[in-house]
Amino acid sequence: MNNGKSTKPSCTAACPAAIDVPRYIRYIREGKFDEALAVIRERIPFPAVCGHACVHPCEARCARVQYDEPVAIRMLKRAASEHGKRGWTGTKIDPSTGKKVAVTGAGPCGLTAAYYLAGLGHGVTVFEAFSLPGGMLRYGIPAYRLPKDVLDTEISVIKNRGVEIITNTRITSPEELLAKGFDAVLVTVGAWKSLNAGIEGEGATRVLPGLAFLQDVNSGHRPEIGKKVVVVGGGNTAVDAARVSARLGAEVTMVYRRTMAEMPAGPEEVRDAVAEGVNIQPLAVPVKVTENAVICMKTTPGPTDRSGRPTPVPVAGSEFSLECDTVIIATGQSPDAGALNLAGNDNGTIKVDETFATSKKGVFAAGDAVTGPSSIIEAIAQGRLASISVDRFLGGNGRIDLPAASADHPEIPETAPRGTARPGAKGIPVEERTSGFNTVEFGYDRDTAVAEAYRCLACDLREFKVEVNFTVCKGCGYCKEVCTLDIFETSGSFNSQGYRPAAATRSERCVGCLRCLYICPDFAISIESARGA
Repeated sequence: MNNGKSTKPSCTAACPAAIDVPRYIRYIREGKFDEALAVIRERIPFPAVCGHACVHPCEARCARVQYDEPVAIRMLKRAASEHGKRGWTGTKIDPSTGKKVAVTGAGPCGLTAAYYLAGLGHGVTVFEAFSLPGGMLRYGIPAYRLPKDVLDTEISVIKNRGVEIITNTRITSPEELLAKGFDAVLVTVGAWKSLNAGIEGEGATRVLPGLAFLQDVNSGHRPEIGKKVVVVGGGNTAVDAARVSARLGAEVTMVYRRTMAEMPAGPEEVRDAVAEGVNIQPLAVPVKVTENAVICMKTTPGPTDRSGRPTPVPVAGSEFSLECDTVIIATGQSPDAGALNLAGNDNGTIKVDETFATSKKGVFAAGDAVTGPSSIIEAIAQGRLASISVDRFLGGNGRIDLPAASADHPEIPETAPRGTARPGAKGIPVEERTSGFNTVEFGYDRDTAVAEAYRCLACDLREFKVEVNFTVCKGCGYCKEVCTLDIFETSGSFNSQGYRPAAATRSERCVGCLRCLYICPDFAISIESARGA
């Protein structure tokens, strides 16, 4: 895209796959859903999957929050996939290179890499241990969040590029694949090893690992978990395990050692869990599993740990009991480099260099197997980067993307006025959700999607110059408080009045909301429009 602005808009910069968010949203506002979908597919092969289940870091950085609410970027991505061109067959495929690549693991990272490597003309075979491809997308995410037919449709697009997927085949030695004639191997086996919580009695038969439980249910089984379930943990796996348990007819309590605000699970997922009747017990930690209960202790925030959060400290004498039939432990998972006979780190991840190469020539690794547990979009981004390195190893140039089309929107589009609320997603009534696994959230219809697209500020086309009068500013910091775009910093030197003034060090991020200008008590800020208004 050529718009004269040197920096990416904040939403695109926040996306691990760098999807050109403003451009596809502009197409949606014009009702051009086919074109919007094509823009998304420039960077990822899973637009519908991400439209349903992405953690959407782009929205957390949306500049529209300076006016009211962030744009519903994830829902607009879903709208593009639902209203865009059906039966999409993919971009042009390069002539065959004669090179063969094996990918172990048919999750989002492995399938993404396979998609791009096949497009570069390499013969790609994906080996999957489970009976169906998809990895965590299929076996870790329940159908009420990500329908399996949506996943199957997107995998079919990858297959149509010539990718062969062989299921029910677990690879334990990547080197054996090289010996069988593959020119390179990419290991993307994920992080499926559940971590122990260190609770007395954790080995009891009624204690289930969170991932194993979800895998069982997502495989079509309905395990007997009884009438009362306690889920230990606060991440997405824990929340999914709790919501699935509720759908199996159980009364569910989640135990989390920190506050609800510190839960690593997505806020929407937590809200939905509570709405569906899941009871969350924050600031508590389980210490023992008995025959029919979990003994817990209350915690209190202690010193800050390496994550920047207060360390949960058990409160002496605060024990309490939660009666239950089943305990589900979802406190984390890790990869297992040793199971693949590859050099690993202390946390089980595979050791790689900056090109994703392992210590064994021709063997590469990426995704959760390298990073540890991550999000869908982060795994996709890893697959993109790994495919570039593998292609270069095979003699290619690593160019996996077609050149982006030139921007055909030279004029700054009008946007919805301040205070325009984003439309809420409709869905199954709360009282009906736990009766089955039907998709909870409905997508936007075309008109709603177009209306929401008008809320996008087109930050990629706007440009402002922000300056702070060094002499006048008294360093009150109000400008920094009202700006979520990290434009302002405190100067490293003092002015003649003895103050350390603010400095607009990232002026290129400004979208012209003028909140800093209005709040400045010293009238020290000036904002000039370089392009747009």
